[in-house]
Amino acid sequence: MDPAVFESVEAACRVLQRDPFGQEAIAIWQKAQADRTERIATQVAEAAPIVILEGTDGVGKTTLATNLQQSMEAVLVKTPPDELRHLRTYFDTADAELRRSYYLLGNYVCAAGLGRMEPVTPVIVDRFWPSSAAYALAFDLKSSTSDIPEVGRMPNDLVDLLPFGSRPIIFLVLDLPEEDRASRVRARSSITAEEVSLEQDAAVRKRLVNAYATLQLPQGQAMKFLDASGSPGEVLDRALTMVRRGVEAFRASPVPLSVNWHYTRQCNYKCQFCFHTAKTSYFLPQTKGGMEEAKRRLRRLRWAGMQKLNFSGGEPFLHQKELAELCRFCKQDLKLESVSIVSNGSKITEEWIHKNGEFVDILAISCDSFKEDTNIKIGRGGGNHIQQLELIRDWCAAADIKFKVNTVVNALNVQEDMGHMISRLNPVRWKVFQCLLLEGENAGEEALRNAKKLTVSSEEFSGFLDRHAEIKILVPEDNEKMKDSYLILDEYMRFLNCTGGAKKPTASLNDVPVISALRDAGFNSKMFHTRGGVYEWTRARVACQDGGADLEDLAGKPAPLRRMPRPDGAPKTLRPWKRVQVLTTAALVAAGLAVALANSRNSRTLAAR
Repeated sequence: MDPAVFESVEAACRVLQRDPFGQEAIAIWQKAQADRTERIATQVAEAAPIVILEGTDGVGKTTLATNLQQSMEAVLVKTPPDELRHLRTYFDTADAELRRSYYLLGNYVCAAGLGRMEPVTPVIVDRFWPSSAAYALAFDLKSSTSDIPEVGRMPNDLVDLLPFGSRPIIFLVLDLPEEDRASRVRARSSITAEEVSLEQDAAVRKRLVNAYATLQLPQGQAMKFLDASGSPGEVLDRALTMVRRGVEAFRASPVPLSVNWHYTRQCNYKCQFCFHTAKTSYFLPQTKGGMEEAKRRLRRLRWAGMQKLNFSGGEPFLHQKELAELCRFCKQDLKLESVSIVSNGSKITEEWIHKNGEFVDILAISCDSFKEDTNIKIGRGGGNHIQQLELIRDWCAAADIKFKVNTVVNALNVQEDMGHMISRLNPVRWKVFQCLLLEGENAGEEALRNAKKLTVSSEEFSGFLDRHAEIKILVPEDNEKMKDSYLILDEYMRFLNCTGGAKKPTASLNDVPVISALRDAGFNSKMFHTRGGVYEWTRARVACQDGGADLEDLAGKPAPLRRMPRPDGAPKTLRPWKRVQVLTTAALVAAGLAVALANSRNSRTLAAR
């Protein structure tokens, strides 16, 4: 059997294509793929868990699946799913490669079905990819994940079908002493050849257990072993406890609510204080397969909780074709609440805005002075920056795009009064930054810029703010607020950790789960909210006051976004799927699951924190 069959659904289909029943299975998969939709919970409290049960035959998966279904008011699905189940008898007697390809394809059909389910409904899955891989390693390949890693790693195209990050996915492997497991299997009316081999061959059992323990799951997941001994009620209690812990861990994970993707370092300007300089010319969307790779990683960020994506650089409009496609993808396919762009404005055209404006919520233009000679000294343009700024403002108004202005306060503009021009431009926000030094970018021996001479003191920055205090849309950010309150993704799709005064990259999202990279990103969520990182950021403008201020900026009211921290003292509300339902005492007795009711209430209730 060729291990390559486990690399992708395409590889499995190549094997199945050789068989008439395999062709029927492929047609079922193609229909499931065409019918697939993405349903993503908008609030963490709405996201119910998916519990995947794994383990050898005879450990009690079916019993536990039924009890979890009743207790959690869940949907129960199995692999192979119903669409493919009529073909199972045929493939169980087929050769190993054909049989494993069938079971592998069943995982893809199941995953596509999970995407169609409402995220507020718990789902129990009786076996999934881990069983497909573990049984192939133990019985057919007679090897381990260390020897054949491609079999022990969930295929990327299968990972991309699952809602990791959008809702908790919990893998439970039921573990039972061999003597108990074998006696249960022998009591069955019919026993498969694999079940006989599992009882008689200790080496096979060892390979199977080791395979389950060493499989590589995506998105920071791990196989959790569940003691399946004791009564069904006791096993259910243990399972519910593990589900509750999985849900709590999901809620506690960091959330990339708003991400700034500096997707290129190339720029046609040479601003002296730039903190993201042109160290490389790498641009992922123009590499072979790079656009699709970028979309896959953005989809993962979306599932992990991203609601807003900001394209920055460098100058993002140096790649207008790719920028247009990515903006379209984010709004139409990912359905992000907000897509924004930060640009110097020099490459923006009315035609681009006319064609692609529907996919852009906010366009922010960097303008550090309303005196062209000052802009030239800074390195921003050649003398027509203000004229272009006003044109873009008009184009944004025509396209219903929120227009925003960003200004870096530095030694060359700290004494300037910009109030009149800002009022005239009437942006929805005027972000005012204090010139920031970052080692290796605009400071230090390896930097392409030296911005030290352009820095201003806290007192000077405060003076600039005082001069413009009457402008209600001004949003100030000093160095303390800026440093750790932005999630910055670089051109290699690595988060940049700025906590030490430099940009230390995490591992790339191409190589590690989003949650793993986030843990190393040094992101300060509290400071993100303190600086007003959440505001009304969609295209539909709210009523404005005093020159276009967003009402949510003025009121300090957070937008109703996913996984927002609950304010201290706020009431704890139950999840929309209420709680894991407590079985009545009568039902427990009837099912042979009698346990103490008080203990049941404690261990079987999952409520939103």
